[in-house]
Amino acid sequence: MSSVISATTGAVYGATPAVSRHDEFVGAAGLLLEEARGQLAAGAADLALESAYRAALRTAGAVIAQSATVSRRKRLPSSAWDKLALTGPRGKYWAEIFARFSRQRGRVASGIELHPDSVEVERLFDYAMAFYGETAGETGGASAA
Repeated sequence: MSSVISATTGAVYGATPAVSRHDEFVGAAGLLLEEARGQLAAGAADLALESAYRAALRTAGAVIAQSATVSRRKRLPSSAWDKLALTGPRGKYWAEIFARFSRQRGRVASGIELHPDSVEVERLFDYAMAFYGETAGETGGASAA
């Protein structure tokens, strides 16, 4: 299919609109949350922990991608949670929550901890769902706290 570009407005007709980085991150987070839901239902807490944590990271990526504050900074921290905290009070709130799960995620991913507490994994999943909903506009800004 060919595209037509208006000489006066520069608008492109007949082309598929580009997906923003925010939308890419939100889409990936949604898929990871569905994976985590299935893994929790199957009793695979270790896999659910990884999927829920990665979903939270993708959601953080969506927030960071839209942040003018972060995009203007010349020297950014390397941690996604530290970058998220720079986006404002809500970013700081969520960054503090998810940073608490970072160590456990690392222990499970490295095989040091084979069977994470399912209650903790469900808590992470609930937080990730709330953060996703807030970011994707599905909860009207409601907080899980």
